Amino acid sequence: MCNLKVFLSIMLIACCMINCSTKKVVTEDEVQRAQTIDLLIKYELNGLNVNYDMIAIESVTTGDMYSYLDALDLALESFLYDDTNPESPLRIVPGEMKSYKGNASKPQQHLEKLIELINSGGSLCMPDVDGASENCLHAEEGENVENNWIFLLQIPELSDHHFWAIVPKDGKEKVYNYGFN
Repeated sequence: MCNLKVFLSIMLIACCMINCSTKKVVTEDEVQRAQTIDLLIKYELNGLNVNYDMIAIESVTTGDMYSYLDALDLALESFLYDDTNPESPLRIVPGEMKSYKGNASKPQQHLEKLIELINSGGSLCMPDVDGASENCLHAEEGENVENNWIFLLQIPELSDHHFWAIVPKDGKEKVYNYGFN
């Protein structure tokens, strides 16, 4: 029994020494990919399907005010909290969900339901970005990708609505979202 304890102690020390001496080189792509995932986690969107090549888009550098990561953060915030447009995801939730018994006087319930719906089959894409799916539609109101970061959110349980968040790259206009069916 004593020999087993000594053996296990030696193995534990050896494993610690190996782990301490092994260095992992983290590339910039891995750091940014981690930041993208961190943004999804920040908004509790761990089930959201991202349908574009994150490595390709994360490596894009522009002289614009908003980087991809800034734009993604602003777009997610807009989708979840901005219900200015009557066709925004947050405004659609109570009207489209026949089985949903949310209380209109409790907007937090709508947000929680929206997050649940996004996590159970929602997808995010960006038109004209490498790796974007064929179903990644251009913005319904004609906004272009040269001047804007455009994100398309699809939530299958919210009928056939498509939702776009538009983030002007120069930051001169406010971020907004809208839907269309």
